[in-house]
Amino acid sequence: MISPLTSPPTRSAFELVDAGDIRRDLASRREIKYALPQMDVGKLRRLLEVNCRRLIHNDRISVVRSIYFDDARLSACRANLDGVGIRRKLRLRWYDSLQPEHDFFFEIKWRDNRVTGKHRLQLRSAEPLAQLSYTQIRRNLEAAVPAHLVGDLLKYNDPIVIVQYNREHFATDDGLRLTLDYDLTFYDQLGRQMISTSFPKPLQGLVVLEGKTPLGREAELRRWLHPFAPRVGRCSKYVNGCCQIGLISEND
Repeated sequence: MISPLTSPPTRSAFELVDAGDIRRDLASRREIKYALPQMDVGKLRRLLEVNCRRLIHNDRISVVRSIYFDDARLSACRANLDGVGIRRKLRLRWYDSLQPEHDFFFEIKWRDNRVTGKHRLQLRSAEPLAQLSYTQIRRNLEAAVPAHLVGDLLKYNDPIVIVQYNREHFATDDGLRLTLDYDLTFYDQLGRQMISTSFPKPLQGLVVLEGKTPLGREAELRRWLHPFAPRVGRCSKYVNGCCQIGLISEND
């Protein structure tokens, strides 16, 4: 366990590049998830390309990697499993490189019953993030993030798992967003001193389709997925990661 720090440094090696104030769509929204075991990604991609328009961020396919943090009791993981209505989840995210470099995102994802939102900060490190220990990362985060988010850093103190997947982005003409995620892989971080991408544990066959909508427009997703009519379900990549690395069982 990384011990919480009671006196963070006055200066940080992390620069706050963007506090996320412009992304109003992240402040409060609904996320509709479809977990699709053994789904043909090509067929689903073609449907989305016909019904929606593709969004490209750097490349047609983004590789997303996130380090999830929790406490020793896996409280955030178990809150998801238990269906706790009000909960939070903390992660560091970067894109398109196996190890994080200078630019990354700090995110606290929250849920208030059916409504979700996300605090998303873009940060830049003076050194490549992969060269820092987890203790150094935590010290610099505590000094760099706004004061009202530091409490979550102190609560969710342990690096647990890296979640990796391929993501494709789509949007509808009237402003709804969809993401197509597949090729999930996990890397155990429990007890690691530094970020480790050794010993990958893939999860074969699972495809996750997510619709991200403003409040009150959830039902509109169906017409953009027609004629495909998947069943809405729960699917946490973090929980899947804890299961794959053996911290919880599928029956928990």
